[in-house]
Amino acid sequence: MASNKHQSLKILLWIVAVYHIGLGLLGIFAKDFAVTLAKNFFNFNLTLTDQTYWIINPLAAYILIFGVFMALAAKDPVKYKNVIYVGVVLFAIRVLQRVVFFVTAPEGLVSNIDPIRNIIMLVVVAIIGIAMFVMAKKVK
Repeated sequence: MASNKHQSLKILLWIVAVYHIGLGLLGIFAKDFAVTLAKNFFNFNLTLTDQTYWIINPLAAYILIFGVFMALAAKDPVKYKNVIYVGVVLFAIRVLQRVVFFVTAPEGLVSNIDPIRNIIMLVVVAIIGIAMFVMAKKVK
């Protein structure tokens, strides 16, 4: 019965972990696929230049390690409760960053982005962050 404790939180953390580990690995080992991902999942037209090709490496590494930390937290939410809170903070920063981006980005950069799709992505990230926070608060 103890293994079922915090099951919803564990499932959510594993989903977050697998997503970020997969995205990180693709960024490191399949940069050309990043163009397809950017277009289909992030509604963004990415052009791979020497500079973007290079900058994907450290960004993908951070994404990968975040996924590893979320997997660690999923294995033992009680022991790694603070890691979960770090994830919540990251999700909050992502929501804020996305809002600021759409308010301050040059018109040419955001004119190709569907605002409804952006709002949906923003809401999904916010819901995941809030759910992680609420469930982590119940961990004892």
